[in-house]
Amino acid sequence: MQYFFKQQEENFKQWRETYDGIPDAGVTFLKHLNSPHFKPSLELWNEKQWKKVQIEAIERCVYSFEVLGLKDVLTNIVTGGGKTTIIGAMIAYMVIVHDQKKFLILTPNTIVRSRLVDEFDPNSDIYVYNIFPFFFNSYLPLKNRISHHIMEAKASSAGIRNDTIIIGNIQQIYERTDNWKVIMENVDSLVIFNDEAHNTKAEIYNDLINKLKPKRFFRLDTTATPDRLDGLHPDSEMIFVYGIAEAMKDKIIKRIVVFHPDVRKVKLTYEDLETGKTISEEEMPWEEIEKRKIPARRYITSTKPMRQQLAIGLELLAKQRLAVPRGKDGQPRFKPLLFVIALSIADAENIDRALQEIGSKYGVNKTLLVHNEQDEELVDKAKTLNQNPQPEFDAVISVLMLREGWDVRNITVEVLFRKFSYKEVGGQKFSVYGPQVIGRGLRRMGKSTEEWESLFVVDHPILKHKWLWGNLRATEYPDQLDPANIIIDEEKIPTEKETIEIVEEKEQTVGEAEEKIDLSKIPETPEPPEVVKPIYEWQKYIDDYEYDPHKMNISEDVAQIKSLNLDSDMTTLDKNLPKVDVENIAKATNTEHWGVDEIRKQITKQTHNISFSALLEYDRNPDDRQAYLIKIIRQHLTKRFLLGKEIEEADEKHLRILWAMIDQVHDIFLRPELIEGILSSK
Repeated sequence: MQYFFKQQEENFKQWRETYDGIPDAGVTFLKHLNSPHFKPSLELWNEKQWKKVQIEAIERCVYSFEVLGLKDVLTNIVTGGGKTTIIGAMIAYMVIVHDQKKFLILTPNTIVRSRLVDEFDPNSDIYVYNIFPFFFNSYLPLKNRISHHIMEAKASSAGIRNDTIIIGNIQQIYERTDNWKVIMENVDSLVIFNDEAHNTKAEIYNDLINKLKPKRFFRLDTTATPDRLDGLHPDSEMIFVYGIAEAMKDKIIKRIVVFHPDVRKVKLTYEDLETGKTISEEEMPWEEIEKRKIPARRYITSTKPMRQQLAIGLELLAKQRLAVPRGKDGQPRFKPLLFVIALSIADAENIDRALQEIGSKYGVNKTLLVHNEQDEELVDKAKTLNQNPQPEFDAVISVLMLREGWDVRNITVEVLFRKFSYKEVGGQKFSVYGPQVIGRGLRRMGKSTEEWESLFVVDHPILKHKWLWGNLRATEYPDQLDPANIIIDEEKIPTEKETIEIVEEKEQTVGEAEEKIDLSKIPETPEPPEVVKPIYEWQKYIDDYEYDPHKMNISEDVAQIKSLNLDSDMTTLDKNLPKVDVENIAKATNTEHWGVDEIRKQITKQTHNISFSALLEYDRNPDDRQAYLIKIIRQHLTKRFLLGKEIEEADEKHLRILWAMIDQVHDIFLRPELIEGILSSK
């Protein structure tokens, strides 16, 4: 996204000295924010961050609106930079200076909405206007005007007429809803805030904003990652950028230190049904593995390498616990948490089981698993983790659920079991989900800017995330780790001076960064395409896609079906099908207790999960397009696996074969370039 404010920098700098050209009340407000008497009631308040980031962002919003006449602006501020405080300040400014009475805060999901509701609820312990004295002196009574309404299912739209701040997901004000009708018929002037603006599909959001423009008094979009994989972004002007590199240098967020396993000793295994053998990198050259087109994350979600990755993470967690500052009672002030990121629910459940088996040695006794099929109660527990410095859980495992808005200061170690995508435009790599996930652990636990806090990330070379660590200016631990003998030499973690030098190398290319790291002992792995292009001939692509008949997520009874050669190109009735005992397939996929109706039910459920995950991976918006994707997926299953029959009509043998390979179907539809091609032809 283009930076708009460059030509205004010098004028803005001079304007900050006088605040010329804005109402007197605005001058008073800004001088109040800069006064030494402005002291928030906040234990972790960082005065350096307040002056360098938040005050400047507020002043740029005021300057853009009052002096430049801009009504639609965007601030690009790192996670932990204080975006919510800026929103609160701008609401107060618009109430005090322009007598605005209606504010709409749009959020991408319920987690972000819940956080904002807590911060704008007068009865909350973290109510922004009880913490920050934005209303002061003769303006103090105006604080009593503030009330809030939550747009949610079954909530009456009457609150939009009566309350000051309206908070809700953007879907709740689409046209033809009661909320939309009340806004259009009863609101004359509206100040709009779009929090985590990158999540909103640009053309949908822009269309909505265009319809609201006759009522829009001012609009502020906030995000830490404005550039999306689909190449689109909100139509606002970017007036302020404060990124990860600068925030790490200022010690406003944790520094990121990335650890890799020693791939010479980690065996990346899976079961080959055709030979009955265990395959590993030592027995098969990398080029042969590449030909099999098995997604990279399959290597590290097999049982042994998965446990090895977790062992590294647990060792790092133990290291972090030793570094926790002590309170006056001699006890740790907070409990460091492990955050594990998985791609599928099946992977997450396997990781959860592994942690329960090996975690107790490291003091990890209670895990929280969060995904979209779970009870709301567990999701609520994840939302409230940040409220207790000593949470009841030791580790959190997430599948697509915990992204923006979920900011837990206690996260000190992240373990990645998924690969992140990027899009290259003009030589620059852009990604939303990768930086957002890493950002969950960036908030500092202490307020001191004199000492470093670190976020340890366990990655794997096969995931090919060099581009991500280059973008985030992460520090890479120079040695690869042996999971059987994990020794971390703290002297090899860069010093403060070295870390600042790293983050100041803003123009350094990924290639230049790699030259500083000894990669000679790491075997070559397949590179992702430099530019991800839409697959417009998507029908041919999925018709011709070669599924791997040697990998079925089978964990037992492999020897009994080792001769099975699952050919997925079953498009004609006279195709020679493999002779396989249905009972053995059932045992191999742990579904022997399922009848055929249950198999059909589970496959149907998976088509919905695949379409949901595909849209989340594509643009974070699983909306009504999901129905179209379900139709495409079902047609694909019918053609490639079920001999032309629908799920409800296919025989048990082919349904069980499909179920054994459903994870591969999931993987193919997670490709954003495929989904872009499919949706462009809709």
